[in-house]
Amino acid sequence: MKVHSYLHLLRLFPLFFLITVIFPSLAQEKLPEIVKKVQPSVVDIVTHDENSINFGSGSGVFISQNGDIITNRHVLLGANRAEIQTAEGEFYPITKIVAEDKEGDLVRASLNIPQELVHPIRLSYSIPEVGERVIVIGNPYWNEQTVSDGIVSAVREIPELGKIIQINAPISHYSSGRPVVNMKGEVIGVATFQIIGGQNLNFAIPSERVAKLEPEKGKTFAEWKAGTRQECLASAEGLYFKGLAFFLAEDYEKALSYFEKAVEKNPRYADAYFSIGGCNYALGRYTEAIEALKQAIRIKPDYAKAYFGLGLAYGKLGSYTEAIEAYKQAIRIKPDFAEPHLALGLTYLIVGDKGSALDEYKILKGLNSNLANVLFNLIYR
Repeated sequence: MKVHSYLHLLRLFPLFFLITVIFPSLAQEKLPEIVKKVQPSVVDIVTHDENSINFGSGSGVFISQNGDIITNRHVLLGANRAEIQTAEGEFYPITKIVAEDKEGDLVRASLNIPQELVHPIRLSYSIPEVGERVIVIGNPYWNEQTVSDGIVSAVREIPELGKIIQINAPISHYSSGRPVVNMKGEVIGVATFQIIGGQNLNFAIPSERVAKLEPEKGKTFAEWKAGTRQECLASAEGLYFKGLAFFLAEDYEKALSYFEKAVEKNPRYADAYFSIGGCNYALGRYTEAIEALKQAIRIKPDYAKAYFGLGLAYGKLGSYTEAIEAYKQAIRIKPDFAEPHLALGLTYLIVGDKGSALDEYKILKGLNSNLANVLFNLIYR
């Protein structure tokens, strides 16, 4: 019985599952019509340091008639002040940050701007299908390429972040915050980071996460800046996001270097230790993976995914008793976490406990029928 081959399939830790490819929707508008409709909603963002020198740049998109925009948090991080340029070429300062999502690298910012210059865009609240055609659209006043198209290459899962959309549409280095639009003219995500070097891998935070940024009283830009003074792109958070980009590109050595730098900056960064474990696992360094995952658990004792990863690493070393206990702990913390049930059932088969494997199959039937069928077929092959 080739149970080990199925355990090997679980190397997709930390759970970046590629979904079925489906043809794009036929209910689509023509590309020029979509661009014409969306471009007025897109703004350029220019940031300045304390000496009023250009600090950086990015993009954003109007999402409400009162002048709120969405952009990546890292676009504004470290800036002394920031302003937007509309599609008409007018400049307006960002006055407030009314909502933010640190893990999702998103902020919702407010402007004092005449309403006739505000062109909010409709968000799509559903995750796009793999293979679906998308467009990345910029402001026509920008000096970079303003429109590119491609497809959704994958919908991946990042620990503690959730789903992230991978696209193959080429976008420039300064495109953070640009809307990624489907063929109905709806925003399905916000471009957030890229892999540079010819790999043409680009990633976007889904609009369903954008929609959760409900505006609050917020802070003035100066107040928000003061609260983030210790953060910059070289911070633990910035290093972690760079590492995730290389992890998704399967460049595990480079990803590992960024995750390790992140924990040097912040020794209490549980997600970074978890990702160090993921890189070492992918590189076949199972003992090192175990140590990193244990550290993540010390910092965050209810880290179910870290226990699951720990079980996988123990399984690779043939330490099945330890693997079983790690999977059980993941399930205790999160009973509806299907993957540890599958891994536990497979491990029971390896140690010859068919009855316990059947128990896991019965539980899996109510959680994930596809994984349950995998286990069933192995039990009765």
